[in-house]
Amino acid sequence: MISDFEAVRENLFPASHGAIEDWSKFPWHRDRTNQIQAYKAHSSQAIAIDVFGTLKMSRDRDRIFDAIAECVGVARGGPWAVILEWTDTDRLLGEPRPTQVDALAVGSAAALVIECKFTEPAGQCSQTAVSRSGERQCNGNYEDQINPGNGVRSRCALTGKSIRYWEYIPKIFELDPGVDHTPCPFKGDAYQWMRNAVLAAALGKHRNLQAAALAAFADHPSFPTARKVKRGLVDPSLAGQGAITPVSYQQIIAIACQVGRDRALWNELSAWIDHKIARAASRKLDFQEVRNGC
Repeated sequence: MISDFEAVRENLFPASHGAIEDWSKFPWHRDRTNQIQAYKAHSSQAIAIDVFGTLKMSRDRDRIFDAIAECVGVARGGPWAVILEWTDTDRLLGEPRPTQVDALAVGSAAALVIECKFTEPAGQCSQTAVSRSGERQCNGNYEDQINPGNGVRSRCALTGKSIRYWEYIPKIFELDPGVDHTPCPFKGDAYQWMRNAVLAAALGKHRNLQAAALAAFADHPSFPTARKVKRGLVDPSLAGQGAITPVSYQQIIAIACQVGRDRALWNELSAWIDHKIARAASRKLDFQEVRNGC
């Protein structure tokens, strides 16, 4: 375990280390063998800690989050608190396993729900996956259907499980919950972005704050989320394109350089992130060449 943390520390920007109060209890992302993954060059958790852990510990935190809030259209106003790997313990969306987001920033008037990506795409809905019995709980369309797993009739298998996404979707995306949609408007990786958008709406309502969902990503053409940002995180035909705002790590650091006072720190973080992105992109390209037999 000690060696695990040594490797993780080496993969994290030094100024971010203080954001992790208890290294043994922190909710590290783990693989199927329970091994911590944040030591890896392409770890999305590590790059999230690099950026938002450093912001959390910085004396420039309030100034920078005020600027980010203004950019995404919510109210400024500190003091800002930053929580890494925040979990919705209030279960605002009725999920059996509450949503966990990479970072939550809360000011006096607004909250930012932040999902962080690096080399990986966003997550997809599990209800269309083939179960062990060989059946799918959803046919991939938003239409009246019976979930073969529990026998519940609903347009959305998750609604049939009392999960509250479709209580917020109509207002955010201007979709009529009583109308069929083929395929589901949130097929593929649009699902995770929808989920974060509705969580932000639910959190804002619960805490009486303005709220926004942010998709933090590494802006490099090798990475799927960066490419998806160019096309739109959700279906371009939907309203509510601003429900989740993409902002690159490079943009966040540029804001820090512009409004922060500790220029040396932000320049060092910029170089660290640029190097990490270049290294991950190079490894991804090498892997693709090997896979393609080049």
